Amino acid sequence: MTKIPFKAVAVDMDGTFLNDRKTFDHKLFSKVLKELQANKIPFISATGNQLLRSHDYFDGIDGIDYVSENGAVLEVNGKVIKKTALDYDIAQKLLNFIQTEYPEAIIMVSAEHHCYVLKSMDQATKDDVRLYYRGVEEVEHFNEIDPSDAILKICLTADDELATIIQDRFNAKYGDYVRGTSSGNMTIDLVHKGINKAKGIADILDYFGIKQEELIAFGDGENDIGMLENCGFSYAMANANEKAKTVAKYEAPSNNDNGVLQVLAKYLDIQ
Repeated sequence: MTKIPFKAVAVDMDGTFLNDRKTFDHKLFSKVLKELQANKIPFISATGNQLLRSHDYFDGIDGIDYVSENGAVLEVNGKVIKKTALDYDIAQKLLNFIQTEYPEAIIMVSAEHHCYVLKSMDQATKDDVRLYYRGVEEVEHFNEIDPSDAILKICLTADDELATIIQDRFNAKYGDYVRGTSSGNMTIDLVHKGINKAKGIADILDYFGIKQEELIAFGDGENDIGMLENCGFSYAMANANEKAKTVAKYEAPSNNDNGVLQVLAKYLDIQ
């Protein structure tokens, strides 16, 4: 086998590593992961998803490291090495601002142990939330959230135009503390300023003593742009949005064609 040109792998999940059925080729991944581990190459799942949800995708599979909640939680070798929560009081002010100024926006609060939604949310939306979040708790008001359950991210769902307006206003009004980023599918994630996938991946690379140019990364959306810009081998999926494709050096087959695993298998000479 020729020398592998990278020392770490980072993959976005939805629309990238996962196909549209929210799964992947387990047989091929087992071969890829075995080869990566034999060469001491970390495999990093980098996503806006909860850490609990990320674990679900790789249930029963050891050796996965995680950048979850768009960088708010980092887990290496089964241990959380960094957690960046929003200040509880500031988070409550933000929630009040959203509900007052944009009552049409759908809100989910992703905390360390639960995802909180309002009891007033319609049932269809609650059912949809449970597809993506674990530990969903319904509350009458968001001020019922237990302060000991660290708030990692406030997720908003709104139409594209309103999403842009909300994001711009938040960044202007709370720019010294909160950062808003689009996760696609008409969603905005609000996290602590300075927290994003790219920073989370950089912190894990530092943990392993690996340089940015020694990373191969795969993504499909705007919240993947930072990690694609900063790595040595960047791949946008065939189904990626144009902004992601513009910054990536290469294009991988689509998520429904196991694009990530196809590319990695070629590098690793796996048949």
